[in-house]
Amino acid sequence: MPTFSPEKNFEIYYEISGNNKGPKMVLIHGLFLNSDTWKFQLHELESEFNILRFDLRGHGRTTKPKERFTIRNYVDDMFALLQHLGWKNELYLVGHSLGGMIALVYGLENPSHVKKMVVADSFCFISQEAITDVLGRINSSKLEKFALGISIRGLIPYNEEIAQYVAKLVTDHMTKKLCLQATAASAGFNICENLKNLNIPVLVLVGKKDITTPVWASEMIHEWLPKSELVIIPEAGHLTIFDHPKEFNNLVLSFWNKE
Repeated sequence: MPTFSPEKNFEIYYEISGNNKGPKMVLIHGLFLNSDTWKFQLHELESEFNILRFDLRGHGRTTKPKERFTIRNYVDDMFALLQHLGWKNELYLVGHSLGGMIALVYGLENPSHVKKMVVADSFCFISQEAITDVLGRINSSKLEKFALGISIRGLIPYNEEIAQYVAKLVTDHMTKKLCLQATAASAGFNICENLKNLNIPVLVLVGKKDITTPVWASEMIHEWLPKSELVIIPEAGHLTIFDHPKEFNNLVLSFWNKE
């Protein structure tokens, strides 16, 4: 199991796969999930790209810190891992939900490292009301019910087999306490105005029926970014990488290849 330790008593789980002579792609997963999220992307993308995927702090097989952490930690962890691997230029960042937020911050802080990025079903601002809503749903349910609820809210059309797979990503590695801790990490996040300084080509994707990060949130990201394209995937929910993987993969590939 490949891991990297950027600090004492902390290990980041990661995997590298695909075409080791191809361009470098970094896949950044969403809240509560882990790098196995990209199950329906790897087959399509590995032939062209050298792919890095990793588990965020507090998620999956990466260390679960006892102390509070924030998006600042997620970005610093990613930076340290990429430095360790020598991945410092011409990167294609692909982030879903929380992963999109992390990709945007990384791009703002390290523009020379990134050639293009995809930000899917994401936010540039998290309200306290949104944090409170998620914390309430975690607290009011058993972990298994909450984990299944991610797909009930996010998969369109709903698919029981995929829903069980997504739920297992959560229940195999997270507890209710860890879910609360990971949710709180996004408190106070607001980078919208900063995005006007990000001169990297960005594809902004969102499902038309996304109720977790609604279309207006992606429109806001698109409006702030000077070099962005917005694509709304019809009939898709929040979990576009699961409910419309073919459309998602085709958009990611075509955006990279676009001059």
